[in-house]
Amino acid sequence: MSVIVSDLFLLYGVYRSTLALASLKRNLIWLLVIWSPGLLIVDHLHFQYNGFLFGWLLLSLSFLAQGRDVMGGFLFAVLLCFKHLFAVAAPVYFVYLLRHYCRGGLVRGFARLSVMGAIVVAVFAAAYGPFVYHGQIQQVIRRMFPFGRGLCHAYWAPNFWVFYIMLDKGIAFLLRKFGFNIPAPVASFTGGLVGDASPFAILPRVTPLTTFIIVLLALSPCLFRTWKDPRPRLIVRSVAYAYTCGFLFGWHVHEKASLHFSIPLAIVAVESLEDAKHYFLLSIDITTQKNFSIVKGTGQAEALEPSYCLSQGVKIVLNFSAQYSGSLRGVKKGGEKQGFEVGWVTKSYLIGVVVVEIW
Repeated sequence: MSVIVSDLFLLYGVYRSTLALASLKRNLIWLLVIWSPGLLIVDHLHFQYNGFLFGWLLLSLSFLAQGRDVMGGFLFAVLLCFKHLFAVAAPVYFVYLLRHYCRGGLVRGFARLSVMGAIVVAVFAAAYGPFVYHGQIQQVIRRMFPFGRGLCHAYWAPNFWVFYIMLDKGIAFLLRKFGFNIPAPVASFTGGLVGDASPFAILPRVTPLTTFIIVLLALSPCLFRTWKDPRPRLIVRSVAYAYTCGFLFGWHVHEKASLHFSIPLAIVAVESLEDAKHYFLLSIDITTQKNFSIVKGTGQAEALEPSYCLSQGVKIVLNFSAQYSGSLRGVKKGGEKQGFEVGWVTKSYLIGVVVVEIW
């Protein structure tokens, strides 16, 4: 019941994010976000409060999109105190607010920077001050950043490190076949237990600092773009990109972190045909199909997975076809109309997903 009540924040976040949109786009965003299978799985089958958190995120982004930077920054600071994993987008927020809000000359810019900094410090002081006072802040930090749990989560995210691990195991297997004495790692990459140390046999060991640097490097094009062109209409796209970088290269990433970029991407998908195609693939495979591992092992979950994926695919195709059919965005250079179509690469990938599920 509490999960359902907390979703009121998500409803209000979607409402504010769609105020200025046409009715077709507004209804489509409501459908994509509120009835997101991935969010329903995580919150209403696994019983968590991600809808509540995404409501705060969408509220923050909606205020930024309206040019109300102080309120947007305040809400994001509150969100970080609720769930620190949203901090992947903090560099984008910092650069955007520095360029968009703290402009207008040295004196005015410094004054505005001081105001924004005071707001953020006040929020964090209210959230963590009691822990500092009672001498528990070190315990809080250790629980927030359990770096000893290893590179991959027990419910591992399908990201870059999966291929890195596969390459390490493949090379080790081949070397053993050629007679080399390659000891097999004792710990498991996906055990998720404190003390597991990402046991590679051949390739260099990956540390939390390594993943942090790679995420920042992946973020750098977005940060440069935001610095050069801090437009409110681009902030949602930039935040979605930031969370994608964290999902692909972060440390100990859970597969439900795919919601961090798929929810903002649903807002962007109604504005661009190319983004709609990206959202189609990500929402079906990564956000819907992969999150079913959270509730695997029950007959209900096994029966629901294909129907959820199929219904999500049909829902997106029908609605995006209506959105982009005959639109100006869907016209090719030769004048031929181009609606929402799934390319052969995406079709091949989805066929592969079906084969894996049957197997």
